[in-house]
Formats: sequence, structure tokens, C-alpha cells
Amino acid sequence: MIAGSAPGARKLYTCANHCHRRMTSCATGVTNWFLIIAIVLTTVTSRCCEGAQYVAPGDCTWNHIPQSSFDVSLKCQLRTITPSGLNFSLIQTEHTISLEITCDDVPLSESRLENGSLSHLRFLKALSVENCKLQQLTGGALHGLQQLRNLSVRTHNNDWGAHSLALTHESLSSLKHLEKLDLGFNYIAQLPQDLFCPLASLKHLNLTHNRLSDFGSFGLIDPATGQLCLQELQRLDLSYNHIQVLSETGVASLKSLQALYLQNNRISELAELSFSALKKLHKIDLSNNLLQTIPSRTFRESEELKELHLQNNSLTVLPAGLFSGLSKLLILDLSHNLIGSEWIFPETFADLIRVVVLNLGHNRVKHVNGSTFQNQYSLQILYLNHNEIDHIGDNSFASLYNLHTLVLTGNRLKNVNAFTFNGLYVLSDLSLADNELSKLDDNAFRNCSNLQNLHLNGNLLSEVPVAIQALRSLRSLHLSDNGIKVIKNSSFGGGHQHLMVLKLSGNELTNLTRGTLKELPALQRLDLSWNRINALDHGVFDDAPTLRQISLENNFLSDINGLFMNLNNMEYLNVSHNRITWFDYALIPRSLERLDIHHNEIETLGNYFELESALQLEEFDVSHNLLKEISGSAIPNRIKRINLSDNRIRVVHQFTFMAKHNISFVDLRNNSLQTLDINSFRLKAITVNKQSPEFYVSSNPYYCDCTMEWLQRINSLDTSTRQYPRIVDLEQVMCSLPFVRHNQLVPLTKANSSNFLCKYKSHCFALCHCCDFDACDCEMMCPENCTCYYDQTWNTNVVDCSTKQYQAIPARIPMDVTALYLDGNDIYTLTSHTFIGRKNMKQLYLNNSNIHQISNRTFNGLVYLEVLHLEYNQLQVLHGFEFDSLHYLKELHLHHNRIHSINNNTFIHLKSLQVLHLEYNSIVEFQMWTFNHNTKLAAVYLSNNLWSCRCEFMDEFQEWSRVYAPVVHDAHHIRCFVNSTYVGAYIAEFNTTLCVTNSMNGTAVVPNRTTGQIVSFLPNAFLRDYLILILLALCLVLVVCLLMVVLCVYRKELKVWLYSKYGVRLFHSRRYAGPETEKLFDSFVSYCKKDEAFIAQILAPELECGHPPYRLCLRYRDLPMSGYVAEAITEAIECSHRTIILLSEHFLKSEWCRFELKAAHQESQCNKNHRLVVVLLDKNNLTELDADTRMCLRSVPVIHWGDRRFWEKLRYAMPPGRGQLKPMNCPDVRASLEFKRAVNNMKAV
Repeated sequence: MIAGSAPGARKLYTCANHCHRRMTSCATGVTNWFLIIAIVLTTVTSRCCEGAQYVAPGDCTWNHIPQSSFDVSLKCQLRTITPSGLNFSLIQTEHTISLEITCDDVPLSESRLENGSLSHLRFLKALSVENCKLQQLTGGALHGLQQLRNLSVRTHNNDWGAHSLALTHESLSSLKHLEKLDLGFNYIAQLPQDLFCPLASLKHLNLTHNRLSDFGSFGLIDPATGQLCLQELQRLDLSYNHIQVLSETGVASLKSLQALYLQNNRISELAELSFSALKKLHKIDLSNNLLQTIPSRTFRESEELKELHLQNNSLTVLPAGLFSGLSKLLILDLSHNLIGSEWIFPETFADLIRVVVLNLGHNRVKHVNGSTFQNQYSLQILYLNHNEIDHIGDNSFASLYNLHTLVLTGNRLKNVNAFTFNGLYVLSDLSLADNELSKLDDNAFRNCSNLQNLHLNGNLLSEVPVAIQALRSLRSLHLSDNGIKVIKNSSFGGGHQHLMVLKLSGNELTNLTRGTLKELPALQRLDLSWNRINALDHGVFDDAPTLRQISLENNFLSDINGLFMNLNNMEYLNVSHNRITWFDYALIPRSLERLDIHHNEIETLGNYFELESALQLEEFDVSHNLLKEISGSAIPNRIKRINLSDNRIRVVHQFTFMAKHNISFVDLRNNSLQTLDINSFRLKAITVNKQSPEFYVSSNPYYCDCTMEWLQRINSLDTSTRQYPRIVDLEQVMCSLPFVRHNQLVPLTKANSSNFLCKYKSHCFALCHCCDFDACDCEMMCPENCTCYYDQTWNTNVVDCSTKQYQAIPARIPMDVTALYLDGNDIYTLTSHTFIGRKNMKQLYLNNSNIHQISNRTFNGLVYLEVLHLEYNQLQVLHGFEFDSLHYLKELHLHHNRIHSINNNTFIHLKSLQVLHLEYNSIVEFQMWTFNHNTKLAAVYLSNNLWSCRCEFMDEFQEWSRVYAPVVHDAHHIRCFVNSTYVGAYIAEFNTTLCVTNSMNGTAVVPNRTTGQIVSFLPNAFLRDYLILILLALCLVLVVCLLMVVLCVYRKELKVWLYSKYGVRLFHSRRYAGPETEKLFDSFVSYCKKDEAFIAQILAPELECGHPPYRLCLRYRDLPMSGYVAEAITEAIECSHRTIILLSEHFLKSEWCRFELKAAHQESQCNKNHRLVVVLLDKNNLTELDADTRMCLRSVPVIHWGDRRFWEKLRYAMPPGRGQLKPMNCPDVRASLEFKRAVNNMKAV
């Protein structure tokens, strides 16, 4: 049995053994899995803890990278990068994969990146250095950053003068895995040849905003092979550099390049094979360069090109085949060039079959025909704006059946016919603005039935084109700035069910009748501004109930009643710059949110139906109207912004803004506000998370009395409850104060609280019980003819009795007076105890009141008096008792009196005295040492007195003034007088060693400081009494002298002007006073025959037919031409008062003319009443005179033709008029004379 069972047992054993091994193996596997999970959890926990415990250095902040829970991005804001600044070794190596360093914009602050300073950041993948003024980037600065993928270094050195970032061939050698490199804004002019060769993985290179000028300085050349590096580069940005030429080898070897940016350089030349090897190029940007032409094969090999930007160059020619092979091009921009129609051939764009956007705007295209865009059936957007297009051929756009936007703005189109836009079935946007269209064909848009936006503004249309009636899908129509005068009910016939925007501004509309908008049921925006509309039919807008915005500004509307009330969807209404005189909130729909009615003539914001709570109005501009007051009912409760400036508002009622919970802006500038109650600006408590409303209140004529003191403190009022707005322009608020002697208009914030005063006649305090009785001290009664002021707390009580002709201190001055003004009266004597009981008085003005005497204890009771003005009076002696009770007096003004004697005890009791004025008196001597008792004295004025020149006194005076030099403010103007009559030396120049005492009177004699001679004294009394008269006499003499000089210089012009204006001959001798009536002619006119036209057409008509008329004898008109000519000329000269010589070049060459000149000269010598008058045609003729002619013309008046006032000067040289009327045969030549005068004046100018 056992033997038989041995195989089974063996099998069973084997199975058991196998199971044991399997169980052991499973247990071991489970144990291993538990170990792995534990290790992972430990690692994760460790990494999480490490991430949570990441510590950034000072000036740095860190954030987790979104894609990873363990990696960190670090940002550092530094002043500069220096070894003494941030220690980069403090940056944790683990987890830091991105580092951004930004420096402050501090001029002339250099940064330095030391070698190896970042080498420990071995996991760093992105590094950015922004605005740090690095001068160089050495090879070791980036050592150790083997994992770096993205590097950006932008120093902005162009803000730092001529400094640029210098790089060596080893600067980037360790960055083998770099994929993106940005070196823009570094002012780099040249780079090492092999700088980028180690960067085999570089995909994007940005070198924008540098000074690179050619491709040889780009660092792309391997010196070993001479070939370009960066074979894997996909994107190259070289914009904003100084590149001038793009050669064939420039970027030819960058075979993987997909995008090339060369805009904003100075490229003027492109090699024909510049892009021949760039098979993968998708985008080229050559905009904003200096290109004038491009070789025809430039883009031939770039078959993958999708975007080409050539705008803003100077291209004039598009050579044939330039765009051949570019069948995948989607965007072509040729705008802002000089391309004309003559260079656009049928084959120019033939291969651009997939182009979607074509921009030819701002060129010189003059016409478009059917072959221009015949192959661009994929074109969707075409810009032809701002060209010179004056003709578009029929079916020119027929092949553009995918075109949805066509812009023809700013051309010279005069008409559009029925076939101009044929084939544009999907066109949705068409702009024909700013052309010269006066009419459109009625079928102009029959094939553009899907047109949604049509711009016809800026043309010459006189009516709404009938052609638009076919546009049933139209959503916006712009007809502004045309000459449309009338809109008929049929203008929009046919039904524009989808039209939402209609703009008709800048036309000549005068009215709009009801039914005009009946065919526009979907209209939402209507612009009728800048027309001449003076009336609108009631309910004219009711046919368009969906209207949301209406603009009617700059028209002549005077009434808007019945226009908008039924527009329940209305949101915006503008009726500014009209003539509206009446307004009520019932005139506008409740849904309105923005209302503009500025520049009208509205006097009241009416609210008859009390709609302030129902209205939705949020923005309201009612500036530049005639509003006089504002109340809470005049402003809707939901208002946020309201402009009330430039009105005539005088009153803002209390709690006007209390219920305006959303208010944020109020403008009350340029109104007539004089006073404001504190509750006028009171608001409902503002929540903490909401800003205080901003009010503008400046440029008003505020009168800052005691009720306005709160305005000065409004920005700090009640900060806990926040129930007042913030006055933004509080610093600009100016106000006039009730009582200010000088400069009544002051800035509000600069005014003292004691300046905010109100007037009163009488006042009785609540605790005063004797006001009904006489002699009540607590009753405030203003004296007769005086004006009294108080502040809100009654801490200031001013009594103004200035210039009231009082001869004594008025009775019943209020006991609580703080400032009393009695200046400008005639009070001879101040009696004792005059001011008793006025213990609160701090200022007393008694100046200029003719006071001769101050009695003992006059100021008794003025315990707290601080300022006392007694200047400009007649005080002569101060006995010492006048100010003994004024212990708190700070300022004492005694200047401009006649004080000659001061007791030594006068100022001893003034312990608080700071300022003392004693100048302009007659003080001879005073013991200066008494001022030692006035320990607080800061300023004393002693000049212009009769200080004694006695050596002993001057020695003491100078010693005291030397000790108290900072106190004596007019020390350099103090001088002594001898016997109070003669001027002596200045105290500051007195030298005791040179003082010689006169044996008789002890007078000081001071040597002159410059010559060493004795000073000569002048009588002081004479100077004081007659100085003003002397100065006035000198000024009068000076004025007379100036007048005489002016008269001498302009005597000729003055004489001519007086004669022409009033007929007065000034400074004329008697021999020329009147005419010899027996003479036959007033003047003989001598001239050359060749100058007869000037005489006959200009000179003779003016003198013979003018006023007064003169009788002339003309040489070639009135004298015989044969016979005894010489005798006739001599006789004619003798029979004339004057001889007019027309001196010209022809005259000087004529012998007869010279004879006439000599004859006239001889007559003037024989007859003193006969004078020669020379009319000079050309000033150059004076240089051609010979000796005889010069002698004849000596002392003869010469009048230049073309001079200003030529005719006045000539008439002045003529004898006085005879007074007769002009001859009967005188032609009416007024018109011609006026023309001649105009010609003469033009010559004069």
C-alpha cells in the first residue's frame, strides 16, 4: 500500500513543496510592494514638506508652477545686481526651475552678474533678467545652467546713453539645451560671429530693439566652416534694428525658419535670392522699412508663405511675377505705399488664389477693372481705402463671390452704377465714406442683398438714396456729413426690418415728420446731431419703439415735449447744444439711463409728477444752462453722476443728495454759490467697502461767513459714519471773507478759523439775565455806525468802527470784543479807563486817528491784549505809564508819530513784547539798555529818527545795536543828526576811535568813509518839506523833454497829419500863410512828355477834382507847342504859386525839362512866395543828379511817389485852397481816384 502509494506521496510532497515556495514568493512580493509604496510615500511626503518649507531670499517671492506641485517659480525685485546686493547662493537649488530678476528703473546704476553666481541652480529651466543695466555677459555668468531652456536678458541700455550689452563667443557656450533666447532691448550693435553656434536646439531667437546693421554681425557664422549656424531655428525676430540691406546670404541657410520679423528697420534693398532657401517660411514681416522696389523672384521659392506684410514702405512698383507661386498666401498687406494702378496688372495677383485678406489702402490706385482681382475668389476682406480711385469698372468684383468686407473710404468716386458691385452676393460690410458721391444708381446694391453695414458718410448726397431700399438685411446705415435736407416718409420704403443703427448727423435737416421711421421697427440707435432741426412732430419716434439711443445735439430745438415719453426701451438721450428753455422729468421715459442736456437755456429741472424714485437715470449732464437752485426732487434717486457746472445756481437745498444712494460724482463748478449749508451735502451713511462720492465745487463766488467754516474741514468731518462727500478740488476753492483788510479773496484752506465771521447788531447769551436792563455787560450791542462780527463759537468778536469820524471812543463797546478797529477817526485824547472790562480783547487798532495824548491807565483792563496799533498819529511824549498793564502785549506799533521823548520805564512792563515799531519819529536820545527787560523782543525798528550825534550816546547806541544786531532789523538805515537839523553819520559806520568831541556841544564829527574828508551836512528840514515837490518838478521836466524830442523827430509827419485832419498849418511862416489871389494858377506842373500818362491819369485828376480843388497849368496841355515856348514857360511859372516838378529818369535826360527846373528855381529865388515841389517817381533818380540840379533842389520838399500819406504831403506843400467848387468840366473820377489811392497804398506797403 505504501509502495503503491509512493508515487502519489511523492507527487503530494512535490505539490506541497511547490505551494510553500509559491507562498513564500508571494509573501516576499507583497513585502517588496509595501516597501516600494512606503518609499514613494516617504519621497512624496518629503518633497511636499520641502515644497511647503521653500524659503525665498529677501526681495524675492515664489509661486508653485501650475503643472507641478513641487517646482517653484521665483521672482526677485532688486535695485541692481551687485556682489553686495542679493546673494544668489541663498536661492534653493531644489525645486527652483524658473527665476525672474527685475531691477528698478534707476538711471546710471550699473549691474554686474558675477561668474558662477547662478551655477548651483542646476535644475533651472527659465531665466529672465529685466531692466538690469548689464554692460557685459561673460562666459562664466551662466555656467552650470545645463538644463536651461528659456533665457531672456533685456537690459534696456538704450535708456542709459551709449552703453550696450557686450557678449563674448563663450557667453552662451554652456547652454546646450537652450530653445528660446531673447536678447532684445540691449542696444547691441555687433555680436561675435559664432555666438549662437553652440545652441543647436535653439528654436526661437529674439534680437528686437537693438542696433544691428547687417547679417555679418548676428553671430550666426561658424568660423570653422564659414556656414551659418542655427539650422533648427524656426522663429527669428530682428525688428527695430538698423538693417539696411538684406543680402542673398543673410538668412539663406536658416532652412527651418518659419517666421521672420524684419519690420521697423532701414531696409532699402532686397537681394533677389534673399529667401530662396527658406522653403518652410510661413510669415514675413517687412513693414515700416524704406523699400522702393522688390525683385520679382524674391518670394518665388517660399511656396509655404501664408502671411506677407509690406505696409509702410515706399513701394511704387510691383514687378511682374512678384507673387508668383504664392498659392497658399492668406494675408497680403501692401498699405501705405505709393503703388499706382499702372503697376497692377491682371497677372499681378493671379497666383494668390487663397488670399483671404488683401490690403491696398493708402496707395495711389486710380481705377479698378474686372481683371484686377479676377483670380481672388477666396478673398474675404479687401481694403482699397484712401487711394485716388475715381472709377470702378463694371463687374470689377464679380469674381469675389466670397468677399464680405469691402472698404473704399477716402477715394474720389463720383458715381456708382448698377454693375459696380455685381457678384458680391455675400458682401456684408461696405464703406464708401469720404468720396464725392452725389447720387447712387437706384439698382446700385441689387446684387448685394446681404449687405448689413453700409457707410455713405462724408459724401455729397442731397437725399437718402433709393438704392438702399433693396437692402432688406441692412443693420447699420451711415449717412452723416452729406447735404441731405429732407427725409421723406418713403425714404426708407420697402421695410428695413433689421436696421438697428441710423446715423444722419452733419446734414441740413430742419424737420422730421411723423411716419418717417415707420419702416424701421428694429431701430435702436438714431443720430440726428449737427443738423438744423428746429422742430419735430409729436410722436415722431413712436414708430420706432425699440429705440435705445437718440442723439440730437447741436440743433435748434426749443421744445422736446411729446417726443420721447413712449420710448420704453430708451437708455441714452443727447439734446445738448440746443435752445431748450423748459424741462420736466415727465418728458423723458423712465427707462432712460443717460441724459445729456448741456448748453441749453433751462432754468428749472421740473418734476411736477414727483418721479425722482421712478426714474432709472444714472448719468445726467445739465451743465451750461440757467439753473438757479437745486433740490432733492430735481435729481433722480438712482443718479450716479451729475454735472451741474456752469449754471447760475445760488442755492443747494438741505438734504439734496440724502436719498441719492448711488451718487459718486457731482460737479458744481462755475456757478453763483455764495453760501452752503452743511446739510446741503449730507449723504446717507456710506459703507466701508464703498468709496466716498467726489464733489467739485470750486470757481464759485463763496462768501465765507461763520456758516461756511465747515466747508474747510469737510474732508475730515465725521470719518466714522462717512456721511459727507470728498471735495476733490478743495484746494482750488476761493472765497471772500466778511472782514479782511487786505486781499479779501483767499484760498479756503488757507483761511484761519477766526476769519469765518457773521455780522450782528445785538446778541444776548442764554445765561445772561439782564438784557432787558441798561448797563448789562453780558449783552452784545454793536455801537452806532459800527459793524460787528462773530464766529460760530463767539470766540471771535470783531468790532469795526474804522473811519466813522468818531471824536471819542464810542460808548457800549461789547465786553467780549476780541478785536477793535478804531483807525481813521479823529480822537484827540485817549481818556483813562476807556477800555475797562474788555479782558478778551487781543487786537486794538487806533492808528491814523489824530491821537495827541494817552492818559494814565487808558489801557487798563486789557489784560490779554496782544497787538496795539498807534502808528500815524500825533503822539509826542511817552511818559512811562501808558502801557504798564499790558503784560501780554506782543506787537506795539508807534511808527510815524512825532515822538521826541520816551520815558525809560515806558517798555519795562511789556514782558511779552516781540515786535516794536519806533521808526519815523523825532526821537533824539533813549536809554537802549531798558530793552534788556524785554526778553522776548525779536524785532525792533528805529530808523528815520533824529538820533543825536553826541559821541557818548552814539558809543552806547552802537554797543547796544552790536549786541542786539539780530533784533534791530533796520540797523543799516539808522543815522544821527546834528542839532536835529543836519544829517550825520550812519550808526553802523560809527568808529569810536575817530570820534572827536566838540568842546562846545559834544557833537560827533565822523570822517567820510571813502575820501576821508569831513561829511558835509545838508539841512534836513529842507529835504523833508520840499523833497516831493522837487521830485514832481523833475518828473514834469522829464516829460516835457520827452515830448519835445518826439515833436522834433516826427515834426513833419505831425504837420502833415494836422493839416489833413484839421486844415491847420503848424509852425508855418507868414510868407506862406495865404495865397496871392491875383495869381492865375495854383501850380505849374513840369514833366517830361513820356510821363504824361502819370500826370493825366493820376496826379492832375486828384488835384483838380479833389477837395480842395487846385488850378493846374500842365506843360503839354495848357501851353502852346510852337512859337515862343521858353517865354510861355517862364510866364506860366510866374503866374503860379507853386511849381511841381515830376522828377523821373526821362525828366533828367530832357533839356527842356532842365530849363523849366532852372526857371522855376530862379522864380523861387526872386519871389519868396513861390515854392518848388518835387514829386520823385523813383528813389534811385536822386543818385543820378548833376551839380546844377542838386543846387536847384536844395531845401526843396521832395515827395516820393508810393510814400505813405503821399497825397496829404503833396496837398500840404500846395497853397491853401481857393474855396471854389470844382470846375464844371471836371469829370467824375472818384472811382478811378479811389483805385489810384489803393494802388498808391499798396506801393507804400
